[in-house]
Amino acid sequence: MKQQPDIDVVIRYLEEPGHEEHKRSLDEWLQLDAANLDIFLETKALWQGEVLPATGSYDIAHQWQLLDAQLTATSLPPVTVTVPPVQAVPTPSKGKARALGTSTWWAAAAAAIVIAAAVIIYRQPAYIAQQTAQNTDSLLLPDGTRLYLNAHTSVKYPRNFQKNSRDIFVQQGEVFVDVKHMPEKPFSVHLKNVDIEVLGTSFDVKETKQGVKVFVQSGKVKAIYRNGKNAVILTPGEEAEMLLAGTTISTRHHRNNNPIAWKTGQLTFVDAPLSEVAEILEDYYKVNIVLKGEGLADKKLLATFHKESLTEVLDILSKTLQVQAVQKDSLVEIY
Repeated sequence: MKQQPDIDVVIRYLEEPGHEEHKRSLDEWLQLDAANLDIFLETKALWQGEVLPATGSYDIAHQWQLLDAQLTATSLPPVTVTVPPVQAVPTPSKGKARALGTSTWWAAAAAAIVIAAAVIIYRQPAYIAQQTAQNTDSLLLPDGTRLYLNAHTSVKYPRNFQKNSRDIFVQQGEVFVDVKHMPEKPFSVHLKNVDIEVLGTSFDVKETKQGVKVFVQSGKVKAIYRNGKNAVILTPGEEAEMLLAGTTISTRHHRNNNPIAWKTGQLTFVDAPLSEVAEILEDYYKVNIVLKGEGLADKKLLATFHKESLTEVLDILSKTLQVQAVQKDSLVEIY
């Protein structure tokens, strides 16, 4: 039987926290690696749409106490795992012992893992956070996968990937992912309500106020709503938009790589209507373009731009389509 990625254990548990089999699976998985508690808390925060806390901000002992009670409970309702500020772990008073009951083995194992987890998280964080300001950046992950980060983007990734899975978390912004091909070790990107699964490919994922956009340059990816109600498989040139509020997926096919122009610096238009050109230029140059006049939206443009300024593009646009473009700060009006 094919072994499932470790993250599936967490996802199944978060979907049905009262399911005994899922609780046992999570229990066993947490004991395999001290860093797994951190992974669980990260995934739970994203699952619930929370802002991920800074690395090392978990009260490890407190989290283990909560999980101990939750995973060993048989009739009580699920306990919510919270992420409080870091607090000093109190030293037990001499002469006092905690009643372990039938959980002696689990408590002993948990205590050992708590100590190991504390060392890992405070001395060598299990996760590395990367955030960009106004410039783009790139970084190489431990497995050889390269991430290209657009401006104002934040991602988190493990210092070392698990044995049978590779998981990263996009907290905000846009990332182009060039995945190292490892069929035996699937690569997954997790956002607020969407998960993306790949084997070896290059694709772009962008989180917007409305939802998530996924564009595939090469290979194949599967984008899944976390609630499991809808999914789509994308091939080269295809882009999907998945809204935060809902389960609908809209797709479109691109004849060019304009969705990743922020990375390549190149925009290509082949008989593209001006309405489409305006939409792409708005996203690339971060401006608002308004078309004023009948028939403007249907005018067709055949042109290629490579790292030209907006002023240069508007000048070429005006001469090619016989229109007038006026820019006022971040507003562009075309007559």
